[in-house]
Amino acid sequence: MLICLSGRAGYFYDWKRNPARLMLTALFITDCSVDSALLLRTWLSEQTHQPLSLTVVHPYDIPTGALLHKSVCQPAKAEALTRLNNWTAMMGNSKNVYLTTEILFANPEVTLTIHLLIRGYNYLLVDDWSPVSPTALPLMLAKTRTTVRSIYCAVSPELVAR
Repeated sequence: MLICLSGRAGYFYDWKRNPARLMLTALFITDCSVDSALLLRTWLSEQTHQPLSLTVVHPYDIPTGALLHKSVCQPAKAEALTRLNNWTAMMGNSKNVYLTTEILFANPEVTLTIHLLIRGYNYLLVDDWSPVSPTALPLMLAKTRTTVRSIYCAVSPELVAR
């Protein structure tokens, strides 16, 4: 059971694994590629961090020029959900990680903006596929006090409580 601490958005108690430790939160926006699943799985296995609540979001869209109609949106949603489920299966089980997956009908930049502004995250995990323009990202991160961690490089700093 995870309980959010009032006044400390982005931190959760991890009662199942260790009731005395705080759980860090992280966001990862994925395109559901095999490379991103393998990079994230490798990065998580190399980390000796404290428990992490990881939210993985797969943004999806309808084809350009298609009408915003139920007959178009439902298959797009089903396809996105299938891609995310297959991607999650590639991740395997990581200890010290509480994984939550979501799909969102939006482009990657809007998805990232929504999640960073509405929810409190300690970290934004990024790989070589960046969903946001390099000029917009620093401004958004400054507003939300979120730290960027790259999962792409072989040696990445460990997550630590701030």
